[in-house]
Amino acid sequence: MPSGRKPAAPDTNARDRLIEATAKLMRDEGYAAATSRRVAAEAGVKQALVYYYFPTMDDLFVEVLRSGADASLERMRAALTADDPLQTLWDMNSDSRLTGLNTEFMALANHRKIIRTELRAYAERVRDIETAAVTVAMRARGLDTEKYPPVAISMLIAQTARSLCNEDAVGVTLGHAELRSLIAARLAEFS
Repeated sequence: MPSGRKPAAPDTNARDRLIEATAKLMRDEGYAAATSRRVAAEAGVKQALVYYYFPTMDDLFVEVLRSGADASLERMRAALTADDPLQTLWDMNSDSRLTGLNTEFMALANHRKIIRTELRAYAERVRDIETAAVTVAMRARGLDTEKYPPVAISMLIAQTARSLCNEDAVGVTLGHAELRSLIAARLAEFS
């Protein structure tokens, strides 16, 4: 005889919470802290649900990377069409929250081929978008794109900003104020 109880409705937000919990753990404590047990606890679900949605932890890491990458690419495309794409590029790459998560994925990519493949694909799309924005900005300002290749300029801006974030994360700040001041002055020249 049936008990009269309906089966519990599936937790439709659990998958998204698992992705968010994994990203949070990676940002706050590093990728090694993102175990199925810790992710489940952070998301407020049972550990078995992690493997229901993601057969392996690599599958979960890839999904965290993809979901963050998709959102980031959309923000980047919109932001880099702003009035001052060079300053926007600097500001975006100076966001320590995003840089920290990216650093964790870089470290994870050293050990997991599938993460390396995904990260490479994302990085190439980012570089294309950044280079296109810098090219447009440089041409609009009459700058010589042969003498100053836009891909090199976009890399200088992005990598310098990320490097400062990485050093800040470990407490290295010597020269940071001076470099930020130098960058701000140079970027202002191109506004």
